[in-house]
Amino acid sequence: MRVRRPLAVLLAAGLLFGPTTAATAAPPDPETRDAAVESPRGQSDTNLPFGVGSNQRGRSADAPGRQPAEPAPSAKLPGKPRNDVIKDVSVELTDASIPLNLIPYHGIPAALRALQQSNRISVEVIGQSVLGRDLHLVLATSPMTDAQWKNWQELSDLRISDPHAAQAKLAAGGYDNWRTPLFINNNIHGNEWEGTDASLQVLQELAFSNDTEIVKMLDRHVIAFVVTNNPDGRVAATRANANGFDMNRDYITASQPEVRAVRAQLVRYSPLTMLDIHGYVSCTLIEPTTGPHGDNYEYDLYIKYALRNALAMEQAILATGETRATCANPDGTRRNDIPFRDRSQGWDDWPPIFTPMYSMYHGTIGHTIEVPLNPRGNLAEAERHERTRINTAVAKASIKGNLGYATQNQKELLANQLEWFRRGVDGEATRPIDDPLALSLARGDNAKTHPQGFPRAYVIPAGADQRSATAAARLVQFMLDNDLTVQRAWRPFQLNGKSYEVGAYVVDMRQAKRGLASALLEVGRDVTNDFNAMYDISAWSHGHLWGATVERVTEDVTLDPKVLRPVTEARATGEVAPGNRSEYGLVVDSVAGIRAVNHLLNDGVKLGRMPNGNFVVTANASVVRPIADAYGVEFTKITPPEVRTAKPVAKTRLGVSANGGEIFALQQMGFTPISVTHTAFNNGALSFGDFDAFFVSTTSFNPLSLNATQAAAFNQWLANGGTVVGRGSSGKQFNDRAGLLDVTIAAGRSDANGIVKVVNDPASPITGNALPTAFVDAPQYFTRVGAGVRVDQRLADEGFFLAGHWGGQAAAAGHAVVVSGVAKGANVTLFGTEPLFRAHPEGLYPQVASALWWNGS
Repeated sequence: MRVRRPLAVLLAAGLLFGPTTAATAAPPDPETRDAAVESPRGQSDTNLPFGVGSNQRGRSADAPGRQPAEPAPSAKLPGKPRNDVIKDVSVELTDASIPLNLIPYHGIPAALRALQQSNRISVEVIGQSVLGRDLHLVLATSPMTDAQWKNWQELSDLRISDPHAAQAKLAAGGYDNWRTPLFINNNIHGNEWEGTDASLQVLQELAFSNDTEIVKMLDRHVIAFVVTNNPDGRVAATRANANGFDMNRDYITASQPEVRAVRAQLVRYSPLTMLDIHGYVSCTLIEPTTGPHGDNYEYDLYIKYALRNALAMEQAILATGETRATCANPDGTRRNDIPFRDRSQGWDDWPPIFTPMYSMYHGTIGHTIEVPLNPRGNLAEAERHERTRINTAVAKASIKGNLGYATQNQKELLANQLEWFRRGVDGEATRPIDDPLALSLARGDNAKTHPQGFPRAYVIPAGADQRSATAAARLVQFMLDNDLTVQRAWRPFQLNGKSYEVGAYVVDMRQAKRGLASALLEVGRDVTNDFNAMYDISAWSHGHLWGATVERVTEDVTLDPKVLRPVTEARATGEVAPGNRSEYGLVVDSVAGIRAVNHLLNDGVKLGRMPNGNFVVTANASVVRPIADAYGVEFTKITPPEVRTAKPVAKTRLGVSANGGEIFALQQMGFTPISVTHTAFNNGALSFGDFDAFFVSTTSFNPLSLNATQAAAFNQWLANGGTVVGRGSSGKQFNDRAGLLDVTIAAGRSDANGIVKVVNDPASPITGNALPTAFVDAPQYFTRVGAGVRVDQRLADEGFFLAGHWGGQAAAAGHAVVVSGVAKGANVTLFGTEPLFRAHPEGLYPQVASALWWNGS
């Protein structure tokens, strides 16, 4: 059993980072260094709903609350590292890292300051977690002057702005002394700890070793390490962050601050390789993956180097001699688990929700690494420590194996990335895998890809109605934050024989990162018959689930530069009908509109809701104009007959029995959800009189488990006109237990998910203005709808499944997926769809808000 020594002793001895070798010099005495802070490319919070930021190749402001010590001399060099002052944080003896013999979060600042004593190391604070803990980026490279960094930045930007010129420069030797970026991300799952400790050990060597190979590595690369992507989860031993999000499912949505902070660095550097260190999969898993492979990747370029890098990391892990980290081949040799080589399905890279898969859209060879031994649970201390020791050694070996491979093959990797970007600029179709090694090692159908061409452009109209303008601006700003180029028309124009108004956005697909644009805007495809098993979701689409209209331009047309101008930021402009008015109309068909309503209600403004779902706002222009400006919504003229049809709407006191993603989505809309359970009602901690509505999608609120007093209170609450919104099988179960709507439900496969085409009831106050598409996960659909129950939304009769993976989908065609009615005096809506799934389908949020506001009683 190891004896724990104080952190200061470990730091002083260098034992926190691993044993000192003859080639490793001890760091000098620590001292605090002030350094100028400059803004990295891509650092912004503009993915918060309706945020506005400047793109300009992704540049934006410093992390909130952090000011530079002096004016930055190289503000136009977003890639140039900076050194922030790293302050101590409060000691937390309950930090879950401590019993694992790993570094606690409060030990990280001192470790980083020790590294800062090397002129090879810079440490930046790139953002904060949900609970306000700093997120640290450590950059390691040999020192460079400002002039050298200026040259570095020009070469870095040239890769994306003009890959043809970059290829020519590479061929002429112009990139010979340029340092290529590499990236290591750690601890995105808070209870998968060891990548952080391994990276600190590697950084200790990079900072102070005089080994010739390390010096050579630093002369050739800028190596970026995210120390912990999820410090809140690290401390609390939770997979999710403090908002309850699995952040390795969030990268294509970027709803979480920790994700946006790291995404900004991927945009800033567009690294050649990227590792994301996870756990725990016995035999140590190293991607590349099984199929199906993402259609928008240049997969033939990716797999050639991803497979060889994986093999290099496997050799580095085998060289540790840690047999518990590997498994045996039939011939007695050892191996790791490389899914492309060793599995036939079930560990795919199809959705770009995962960090390494998202990084591939930036021309990066991305890998998930799963260290082998789970240290959680009821283990003896010696075994727990032994597992984390082995895991740390494996993570360290994988990092060093990756760095070694990237150094030995630097020029080839750079040439590969430039070719990736060139194909985008030239508009070429993707290609099948043709690498002999990949074809020889692929198991099952893993070598199969789905080569495709891309449209010439996309047009996003932004003037037909306010939803179009608001949703278009939201979508375009998201694209800018993801390093995509978008243009806007400053005069009317035509494409494919269709006329477009001033203000329409155009996404030219002749750009380096066109794969990401396609991934965001296309609906995807049905992959049900490609592979039987998928690892996670199989569909997503900002273009079809965020509310904006997106049109494909398929003809090979020339985009007129006299009509289009580059966009650096996108924001919807609110409007207020002219004249002196005391009442206005407000159409709520976007997240912006929902937030506007909740803002007004919180301010005590009188609102009513008409039968068609639109709002009457009783206020003058001085009240509504700031709301219009803040949220980009339109307040319209309204007539007295319309006013008289409106029923009063009050602030919704909302109770929820829901998952973290749904709670976060409700908060995005401006609601203040309070978690409820039947136990809390029974013990008097909660009262039904404190709630106007309940959103139920989990089983922690069971009306049959209420005691007699609380059951009577619940029934009285229903009779008084309460609102119940149920989602999924648990929502239907709550409905049945409470004896509400008379409906029968059927379930699709539990692993089914995707984007579906729906038919909405235009008279429904819930779905009357809804999108023609929806998202499903473990789909539920209603096979029988009793008397008095309205079908608000149903699946299309034919071809309803647009994208995703759903075996047996045909049985659901034409069936209802959203129903509502009045039962026991309560307003009840049941969703078989997933309108709040992982805070992604923002265009579906208005359906939930409308159900919560609906007053059918």
